[in-house]
Amino acid sequence: MSRTSAPILPARPRTGITPPAQVLPATSSVDVACDIDTALALADHAPHGTAAAQLRERLRQHITNLAVPAQEFADWMPDGRGRDIALATVHHARNMAATQGGDPVASLRLLAKLAQHLARYAADNHSPARRRAA
Repeated sequence: MSRTSAPILPARPRTGITPPAQVLPATSSVDVACDIDTALALADHAPHGTAAAQLRERLRQHITNLAVPAQEFADWMPDGRGRDIALATVHHARNMAATQGGDPVASLRLLAKLAQHLARYAADNHSPARRRAA
């Protein structure tokens, strides 16, 4: 008779591991891109319901997480129209992230596009060219 091998478990639990509830949410570029694409698709087909509401909240969280590096990039830009647009976009995104309610279709699209812009600004803030210039 043969025995199947059981998985080997550690003798004692590991210490120093933070429970998932205490880990701060991170905004990866893949998560942001997936949520943006999903929001734009949901805006056309199913802007109401629990999934759309949860997606709006995730987009608000992405905007909140991306606002600081996007603001740093906008502050770093030389004076001119581009800088004014970037600063206004960051300001508008922060206001939209703090606002609840409104038209579900419009809010999904607007939050998605604002998250997309802030992700670009944040990526430019961390680019090698930006780091060399700083």
